[in-house]
Amino acid sequence: MAVFHCWLYTDPPLDGGPLRALIVAGGLGVDFFFVISGFVLFLPVVRHDGVFGSWWGYATRRAARIAPAYYVAVVVQAAATPILTRFASPFSSLGGWTVLLVHLLFLQHSAPRWLLRQLDFQASVMGFGVNGALWSLSIEVLFYLLLPLVAGAFFRRPRSGLVVGVAAGLLWRWLAFHLPTLAAAVGAGNAVGGNAPRLLEQFPGYLGHFAFGMAAAYLFVQAARSKRTAATPGWVEKPAPLQIVLLVLLLLSMVGYGSAPSGTPAGAYARYFDDLVPACAFAGLMLTTSLGSPRMQWLMANPVSRWLGDVSYGAFLWHFPLILLFSHTLGWVGGTGNAAFAALLALVLPSAFACGWISRRFIEEPVIAWAHRTTRRG
Repeated sequence: MAVFHCWLYTDPPLDGGPLRALIVAGGLGVDFFFVISGFVLFLPVVRHDGVFGSWWGYATRRAARIAPAYYVAVVVQAAATPILTRFASPFSSLGGWTVLLVHLLFLQHSAPRWLLRQLDFQASVMGFGVNGALWSLSIEVLFYLLLPLVAGAFFRRPRSGLVVGVAAGLLWRWLAFHLPTLAAAVGAGNAVGGNAPRLLEQFPGYLGHFAFGMAAAYLFVQAARSKRTAATPGWVEKPAPLQIVLLVLLLLSMVGYGSAPSGTPAGAYARYFDDLVPACAFAGLMLTTSLGSPRMQWLMANPVSRWLGDVSYGAFLWHFPLILLFSHTLGWVGGTGNAAFAALLALVLPSAFACGWISRRFIEEPVIAWAHRTTRRG
């Protein structure tokens, strides 16, 4: 995501072909994150044969995982708004305090903008104009809330759960895409305005992504168990060929996604439909890699990848403000083009990983350890 956002700020042409398309497809990092969430959080349910376990323990661990580091980032970035942007401090108005509360409740992507405007908040709502990437955490928290309600049913009927998840996501996207037309037909066009893109990115539009991850978790446990029996499917015994096919499909779909035109009216919405194919391929690749040999898993399981995974949440929380710091506030990177892109990457990536390490070491790990001790006692 950091590479993609650096690309957005510098608009480099790169090679004008597949490399540029893959960089543009870095925006799919959010989609892959939702797939991973579905896999990781549903995996314990499958291992316990559909038993979800303690809701209190689950809620404690989820809150400990994302909330403390997020709250620190939100408060610090809100205070830094006048330094990093042209907007006034959110602490200077009732609307600003309301927006801060909205963020603390993880509602920053769902709160109606018109209401916040009525409270005299005229700046950018998402991340106070400092960190627009925070919208995805609203989606993530809604999945946390939904999972305990659907986990048992999905385990009992995984195929139906996958179909329902994908179909519901596509239905929501279709409705959001056509909402302006439908509203105009009933005389409510002024009430809807141009909100379709934001509606497309709401939680129901990503149900298919979470369902892909949950289905992969189900297949992973069933495949692992089948290895202990005589009835082991061929793709479980030798997942490498399928893994290669899925990797090629993922790369091709990402190049197609990154090459899609954005100048036409339909182009603005194409990504909200085209992301399902790479999300599905990513879920399959994650499944086959998990079932593969240590050699097949090395790219994701080596110490460097593990460390990057550990600090990735903090890097996600801080990379956007760092882009603003180096480009707007300090003026160390200006203009557009390949050179500006390379310079911004050289500044942002190590700084973001450093912030991620600080966040992991001093905020996330202590709170996570406390949550596990507390829930084990419970």
